[in-house]
Amino acid sequence: MKSNDYNKKQDPLTMFFQYILQLKSVKRAGWISKVHINNPESVADHTFSMCAISMVLSDMLGLDTERVMKMVILHDLAEAITGDYMPEEITKKRKLSQERKAINSILCRLPLNIRSNYIKIWQEYILNKTHVARFVHRIDKIEMILQARRYAKQGYSRKSLAHFYNSAADKTLLHTLAHDHINATKYFIAYLIK
Repeated sequence: MKSNDYNKKQDPLTMFFQYILQLKSVKRAGWISKVHINNPESVADHTFSMCAISMVLSDMLGLDTERVMKMVILHDLAEAITGDYMPEEITKKRKLSQERKAINSILCRLPLNIRSNYIKIWQEYILNKTHVARFVHRIDKIEMILQARRYAKQGYSRKSLAHFYNSAADKTLLHTLAHDHINATKYFIAYLIK
């Protein structure tokens, strides 16, 4: 096989990897806009944290950890093209339309059987009707709360972080994360399986 033939065959995959790397440069917009953090986490940082958290908790719960982790990796991948929108910046319908176009544009570089599977997993996340999808959505909230706590420890005001705490669905979880580290795992599990 000639070198040029190899490069041509690798080009779509290389382009896919470039989208993955692009997530390192996409900063999480809410932290910038609402808390005025100069150097906030990137979407890649957020995704990695979610992966590590979901890996452990999914294994503890006996879930399909491979599917969970694929869903976590895919859930914000479209932001490599669209950027990270805040909810008030765009309608849900428009955001979904843009993300669907972006995810298809990114995943079209993969072999058909892999692409089809990843699109199904991404759509499962968007629909949020399966146990795995609900689990991943809750992990998204948990990671956000943990990141907000981290920023609070770095000196950012709790008042500016209140929006992120308030958007979390479970106040018991928030209280436990803030004050009861010994029982945090128990509450994580209860929150995730309800």
